[in-house]
Amino acid sequence: MAAAKRPSVPLPDVVPTGASRGRIEHLPNVLRRLRIRDLETLDWLGRHRSFARTAEEASITQPALSKWLRELEDTLGLPLFERTSRRVAPTAYGEAMLDCVARILTDLRTIQPAFDALKRGTSLPLKLGMLPYISMRLLPGVIEYLAEHAPTQQINYTENTLDHLLPLMQRRELDMVVCRLESAVLTAGFSITELYSDEILVVAPKHHPLHRHSRVTWRDAAAWPWIVPSMGSPMRTALEVEFANAGVAAPHVLMESTSHLTNCAVARRVPCLFVSTRLRRGETDLNGELQQLPLKVSTAVQRIGALTVEPQSTAVSAVLAALQAASRESVPAQAK
Repeated sequence: MAAAKRPSVPLPDVVPTGASRGRIEHLPNVLRRLRIRDLETLDWLGRHRSFARTAEEASITQPALSKWLRELEDTLGLPLFERTSRRVAPTAYGEAMLDCVARILTDLRTIQPAFDALKRGTSLPLKLGMLPYISMRLLPGVIEYLAEHAPTQQINYTENTLDHLLPLMQRRELDMVVCRLESAVLTAGFSITELYSDEILVVAPKHHPLHRHSRVTWRDAAAWPWIVPSMGSPMRTALEVEFANAGVAAPHVLMESTSHLTNCAVARRVPCLFVSTRLRRGETDLNGELQQLPLKVSTAVQRIGALTVEPQSTAVSAVLAALQAASRESVPAQAK
């Protein structure tokens, strides 16, 4: 494959007087000269971990790619990737650079959609991520609020566990995440707006034998099949800690799921247990067929908040106001 010549647009090393206001201070000149194509190549290399696949994506030869990367590392004075005979892996410096590159490329990809939205007379959709147990409580109120106060604002909604949502937020693939304020969230560098506090309880179908007990313990609960959150999620860890603290082995796992509606549907057929927020009037409870057990996941973080990036856009401010309004409406004052 012949090497494709990559056009170069030289950038001035000296910014004219009066133009330094938007300049990033202390940025090495080698980084100032990186083009979008260079950023894409780094991103591909980080994703593929292969010179062959990256060279194919970039339409250059492997020797040309290797030479380009070596020159970039030599100029920076830092190793970005470790090479072995079988694969390429980013170093700690490479991981830090790839995180920044991913955010830049994500932001650049929103430019054309933003233009298109303005031409249509609408707003660029805000990418919102929520935990499953939170979404069923807040999202209807958020949509209702926006329909009245910001009718042109659209939302692209994603529901998942925190271990999936937080990396998306860090790569700017989400504009906002609503989640429990775990320690990993508090130290992630985002602005946090606290919304409310909520407990995590254990629920079961109302005809489940445990409802006939005058006292229910975690040992009792461990004797029954469970629907549990996905492995590695904070809620799964909190649940496992409860069983460990009670000195009992983890229960039989019927399935892994974070969908409240799916859990309810299964619980109608199988006498199983699962975790949920405290059910309130109007929320899904199998038409009264689902009841809470006197067990709380005490190690689960109760504070719920929204993660955003400064400075806040008009869209983020509008959705944040909608979240605050929905929180006040759906959560009794004593629960905040």
